[in-house]
Amino acid sequence: MPAPRPDVVAALAACRLWRTASREAIARLAASARVVDAPRGTPLVTEGEPATRLGVVIAGKVRVYHAHADGRTVVLETVESGGSFAAVAALAGGRYPANAEAATPATVAWVEPADVFEVLEAEPQVLRALVADLAARVVDLTAVVQTLALDVPQRLARYLFQRSLAAGEPVPEGLRVPLGMTKGELAASLGTVPETLSRAFARLRDDGVLTVRAHDVVVHDVGALARLGSAYDG
Repeated sequence: MPAPRPDVVAALAACRLWRTASREAIARLAASARVVDAPRGTPLVTEGEPATRLGVVIAGKVRVYHAHADGRTVVLETVESGGSFAAVAALAGGRYPANAEAATPATVAWVEPADVFEVLEAEPQVLRALVADLAARVVDLTAVVQTLALDVPQRLARYLFQRSLAAGEPVPEGLRVPLGMTKGELAASLGTVPETLSRAFARLRDDGVLTVRAHDVVVHDVGALARLGSAYDG
């Protein structure tokens, strides 16, 4: 069997599912993984199909999303190098609960559940890392569900407030906040369509909360974003 590619080994070593595994175990996973290059937009996982394998992103980005019957999509997460997707369903032996596609040109390593279970049997300490990662995924999904319970302006306010904390830059007018993605991608991540997102931006602008620019916003009232994003009007 040929030696695994260094980039595949590095990405698998960074994967939180088995972050406490030995170098030897990672090398075995890398050697048995099937590595594919996917152009942007390539479907990788289809909702409802049997979950026979899990993916680890080697390079690029993978978008995990749910498609509504009316054509709207809800982006559940965007996975980058070292991140895994479809892991819960594959390890449980069920069906994929969501779709996944290459959000950019991406390289993906497909790992068979049996190979993961072999690592767990050989190195039981890895099980703790796996359980912790799967539990974190449940917490993240709960946050997505909570966000979708809000209306679109509230979802947008919550997102912009979180971006303000993570990437806000003080400017004379307030706080410059890069959106971090295109407005089309942001609409999908918030479970809406671009037209509705534009109206939500307009509402926040008209209320004096922010000024909208091409790839960022200037937030004039961070407290208003926090209140609206938490659905608290007091």
